[in-house]
Amino acid sequence: MSRGSLWVAERADGAAPRYPSLPGDRTADVVVVGAGIVGLTTAALLVRSGHEVVVLEARSVGTGTSGNTTAKVSALQGSRYQKIVSDHGVPAAERYAEAQLEGLRWMDAQVRERSIECAWERRPAVSYATTSDGRRTVEREAESAAAAGLPVQLRNDVGLPFPTTAAVVLEDQAQFNPGPYLRTLAAEVDAAPNGAVFEGTRVTAVQGHRDHVVVTERGQRVRARHVVVATLLPILDRGLFFARAKPKSSYIVALRASGELPTGMYLSVDEPTRSLRTATTEMGELLLVGGNGHPTGKEAPHARRYAELAEWARQHLPVTEIVAQWSAHDYETADHLPWVGPSSPLTPHVTVATGFEKWGMTMGTAAALALHDRINHDPAGESARWADLFGPTRLARNGIVRAARMNAEVAVELTAGWVHADQPPAADGCGARRRRGILPVGGGEPGGDEVVVVCSHLGGVCTWNEAERSWDCPLHGSRFEADGAVLTGPATRPLRPVQPKDV
Repeated sequence: MSRGSLWVAERADGAAPRYPSLPGDRTADVVVVGAGIVGLTTAALLVRSGHEVVVLEARSVGTGTSGNTTAKVSALQGSRYQKIVSDHGVPAAERYAEAQLEGLRWMDAQVRERSIECAWERRPAVSYATTSDGRRTVEREAESAAAAGLPVQLRNDVGLPFPTTAAVVLEDQAQFNPGPYLRTLAAEVDAAPNGAVFEGTRVTAVQGHRDHVVVTERGQRVRARHVVVATLLPILDRGLFFARAKPKSSYIVALRASGELPTGMYLSVDEPTRSLRTATTEMGELLLVGGNGHPTGKEAPHARRYAELAEWARQHLPVTEIVAQWSAHDYETADHLPWVGPSSPLTPHVTVATGFEKWGMTMGTAAALALHDRINHDPAGESARWADLFGPTRLARNGIVRAARMNAEVAVELTAGWVHADQPPAADGCGARRRRGILPVGGGEPGGDEVVVVCSHLGGVCTWNEAERSWDCPLHGSRFEADGAVLTGPATRPLRPVQPKDV
């Protein structure tokens, strides 16, 4: 069994990077930080518009969040429309739906026009319920999605191998393998005379308020008029995005099963969440089952969540083998809309895109379209009619209340982590946490060096994730490898090794 995403398996096992790291200082019109769906789509659009673009990726193309999702491309997104209608009204839900459909259309056009071999398949999206409470949620979602202009249908039987109480269906959505798709966009950018992609180049800061300087961890500098921060959560503290979003983790198992499999893309509205889709791979058709989400850095142990998904699948389908398993990470905003636009009023040329709540394929593409129009000075662009909806500086009453509650929870978690620094190891003996002096330290691997497990972002005490073999911060979702290297931000600096002075 593979412990990693099907979509990034080709880049695993120590494969050499496809692109070099940044060799030295340079200039550009636009620097894009992050080579996922937002970053590469934005970069491709800008290169086509004639801008000189440099993409800087901390790890490898497509190996971040974009390469670890279920890769559903859908305007129907669980029970999201009723939340948007409740917080922002029907007009906002209409514009949100327009953005998702525009993202889907753009992706479909790229696949067809560039003949991208990425297992692109048009399938219905289904939000379903198995309980009476869930049925009412589905009915509200059908009403809200229809009010937003989506041609949804309310059904009972949607081809699942277990009873459902109700389901809302949106036909002609899509599923795919994001790996080849993202690598095609990266190749286009890098092959253009006005584009370049660099891997293994972690950005740690963006300086300046007019013309900007992007600084890497090795000290290189790239000067640019515009900077697009397309990381999971912005690595910049300007805008305080970390204080207005909640980090979430969920899990996916890829299974081989005999017999006929469900043909749609399914997501339950009941808890615990269950997501299903098929995947056409070199190993044949597989079933992907996802769910069991929780706040990042909390609710250990984590490995049992994979086992629960596999067992649930066995109860309903003739599963014969677990092929792969991996986790997905994203952020939930306080008011259920993403943030796309300037990071702050003082830095209008530093733009961000985040808070997709695990629907980054359509929303990430729509965000890129909006960022392109903004940078290209095209107020009449297709995305102009909904770009302002996602403004990062917006203030919604419900969102303010929820953000305050989020930060109260963060304060409690910060205190608890320092008070209860000692933690026993996981079942395999790894990940024990203890005090050395006043500092919490831990060892992720047997015989490995200990690190100070204090998050380099804002000082949260990290917990050991035995399933992913990582240190996860429960405050804002930064994640680190066992040796302390950064996996995902907002942290940009690693956990530091334990030193003799730490007594």
